[in-house]
Amino acid sequence: MRRALTDPSFLLGAAIVLLIMACAVFAPALAPHAPNVADLRARLAPPFQPTYVLGADAIGRDILSRIIFGARISLVVGVASVAAASIIGTVIGLLAGYFGGLLDTVLMRLADIQLAFPFILLAITVIAVIGPGLWKLVLVMAFSQWVQYARIVRGQVLSIRETDYVQAATSLGAGHGRILVRHVLLNALTPVMVLATLGIANNILLEAGLTFLGLGVDPTIPSWGGMLADGRNYIERAWWVSTFPGLAITVTVLGFNLLGDWLRDTLDPRMQG
Repeated sequence: MRRALTDPSFLLGAAIVLLIMACAVFAPALAPHAPNVADLRARLAPPFQPTYVLGADAIGRDILSRIIFGARISLVVGVASVAAASIIGTVIGLLAGYFGGLLDTVLMRLADIQLAFPFILLAITVIAVIGPGLWKLVLVMAFSQWVQYARIVRGQVLSIRETDYVQAATSLGAGHGRILVRHVLLNALTPVMVLATLGIANNILLEAGLTFLGLGVDPTIPSWGGMLADGRNYIERAWWVSTFPGLAITVTVLGFNLLGDWLRDTLDPRMQG
């Protein structure tokens, strides 16, 4: 913690992430207006005025309020999809790496098949069949990203299972479950933590992109990608409609990337000089 509190990257990343989390949790108290209430008299109101600090959109909705509420969607999609993908991938990687043999072959061939499908093509196909929606988007992301965690964990397990302490536990009669959880899993989680932190940032970008294309969350729900889509037709005469949501995405992704880089440098002994 002493190292963290003296690291500018950690402090900046943590401050950004905590700010976004506060916006998501306390959105009703922080937002100056209701996010979906329209006022046609304030249509495309410019920013930096007392009533509309960041301006208003094409139907008079407050952009600041919609950005604050939109943080909820970005965090829910980013965290939930990464949590699901990392759990599924970690379990598969543990089993494949520890037991090996036919099980390893079958699971890794499934991973190869999954990797053969580009994410955007898979997302468009699945969402076109089942329809757009918040939790459907989370499931699509988790289904397409478990492979990354499975391969990383499998590689870690292949080296960990040959270490002396695992061999000693086996010779003392410890069961497979105890060895997997207490000796293998805990020592294989470091790269998973780093990948998960960076994955949240990546999935926030993916959610914004899919929502921009109309394949993400419901258009009636405030989201940063939806705000970008709403403002693309007004970029020349009302730049603020799409600029401020874009800045929110950029800053949030930067915060998670800074935390991911700090975790990588801190937890990987090869990065320490």
